[in-house]
Amino acid sequence: MAAAPAAAPPVTPGTHVIVRFVHVGALPATIEAVEPGAIRAVLAVPDLRVRRLAGTEVSVEVTSGRGIQRYVGSLELDGKRAELLRVVLTGEAERIQRREWARIDAIVPVRLTGIDEPIEGATTTLNVSGGGMLVNDPWNMPLGIDVRIELDVEPGGPPVRALGRVVRVVREGGIDRKGVRILDMGREDEERLVRFVRERERAALRLARGG
Repeated sequence: MAAAPAAAPPVTPGTHVIVRFVHVGALPATIEAVEPGAIRAVLAVPDLRVRRLAGTEVSVEVTSGRGIQRYVGSLELDGKRAELLRVVLTGEAERIQRREWARIDAIVPVRLTGIDEPIEGATTTLNVSGGGMLVNDPWNMPLGIDVRIELDVEPGGPPVRALGRVVRVVREGGIDRKGVRILDMGREDEERLVRFVRERERAALRLARGG
């Protein structure tokens, strides 16, 4: 007996999401439509590698302050629009609880590039955690946009690379700073970022204790 189709997921058109593919990895997208048992999404940037993945398993991840809601399904592609995806859901949504991260004050260089906004250049952080950062914002970035992150945590070393989303505004002294939540990051980059935060945290504790 065939399984009943999944119900329409409780997400709305216009929601920014991450679509995770086999062999390709995570790509930013926006929900275009929601159907009973399926999600239609549009990639922020068309990726020709996706055209070879019809029929494979993909997941659509919706991030909120409470965690990540993950919808798993089979990929269907539009014959004309390379950026349009249809994910036929194959099971119940999975909630991934958000980890609690230590946050440290740190002024370090960071480069941000907008996925679908004309934003590109260098700025600095004010604080950093394993799950995000507060940055100076010379571009007046709108809330909800996705950005590529290159964070310098080691002098002379490669930057930590991640995909993030601008999620909050912090106004101090008439200046807007933006909170950027990390949506996706490779395992090695995550380990380097967490190690950087822990080392800075230990150094601050030693200083507070007088040695």
